[in-house]
Amino acid sequence: MSKVFTYVRVNNNNESYTKDQKKGLEEYISKNNISINKEIEIVIDTPDDEKNILDFLKSCEHSSTVVVYDLNVFGRTIETILEIVKFLLSNKIRIIIVKQNLDLIDDKDMLTQMILGVISMTVNLEKDLMSLRTKEALTAKKLKGESLGKPKGTIQKSKFDKQRDKIEELLAVGLSVRKIAKLLGYNNHIGLNNYVKKRNIRHSLPNTLDIAS
Repeated sequence: MSKVFTYVRVNNNNESYTKDQKKGLEEYISKNNISINKEIEIVIDTPDDEKNILDFLKSCEHSSTVVVYDLNVFGRTIETILEIVKFLLSNKIRIIIVKQNLDLIDDKDMLTQMILGVISMTVNLEKDLMSLRTKEALTAKKLKGESLGKPKGTIQKSKFDKQRDKIEELLAVGLSVRKIAKLLGYNNHIGLNNYVKKRNIRHSLPNTLDIAS
């Protein structure tokens, strides 16, 4: 039988959030008479602490089960939550989410695929709305006569910049550039590979943990 562990996202600035997770997990475990092999608690008090999620990923074991109270323990954006969930499932880690009453078995399971599809649609909607807000804001500036061009000497930005933190996190836990590109929704991994190489990102990361095939 696979090992079962729980994960609690601790926030010292929101004690009720932490207590709700622990209480919900205790009730679920007691009701279903589940034997827990490991209890994982990761402190994430500020956005900068999001990198601590790596400690959780490093604690995961292949062919195990993780029980969490709420989907939001994986991140503070739908996109991040989807990335973490897909990563765990790709490593044969079953995810039980108490509050949403979800049992994500693996990435080949039909029901799991349907649930991930719904989450993906939400991510795409969020992106579309962001794009609309940006276009409308730029149009408003243009109508006011404000310059939209880049100042002279500005370093050329990349489309990957906005997800650099996520790219670094996923590289640090051993994902290949090809898998990261697929996970983040990029059609071609070559551009991402060039981005990683030109910015020497791998050399600034801690030793990676190769848990992805």
